[in-house]
Amino acid sequence: MKRIFLIGPIVALTASCTTLDQSFRLGAATGALTGAAATYAAHSTNGRNPTAEEVGLGATIGLGLGLITSYFVHQKVVEDRDEMTRQTEIYFGDLPTSPFVIPQPKLKKGGR
Repeated sequence: MKRIFLIGPIVALTASCTTLDQSFRLGAATGALTGAAATYAAHSTNGRNPTAEEVGLGATIGLGLGLITSYFVHQKVVEDRDEMTRQTEIYFGDLPTSPFVIPQPKLKKGGR
C-alpha cells in the first residue's frame, strides 16, 4: 500500500507542463495523492486505520494546496521564460578576432 502512495507523486513530479491547464491538473493530482498519503501515514503511525472520510479530507486539502502551488509555480516559470528570451542579444563586437580568418588584401579603386 505504501508503494502505491509513493509511486504516484514521483511519476507526477517527473512530468512537465507547458500550459496553465496542464499545471493545474498536475498540481491537483500531486496534491491529492500527497494529502491522502500523508493522512494515511499519520493515522497509521498511531496504530489505527484511517477512515475513508479522513483520507478524503486529507486528499481534498492536498488538492487545494496543489492547485494554489501549481498556479504560482506556473506564473514564475512563464516570467522566467520571458526574461530568458529577452536576454539572448549577442554583441559580436565584444568577441575576439578569430585566429583562423586570413585577412584579404584591400584592392584600390580602378585596380585589380
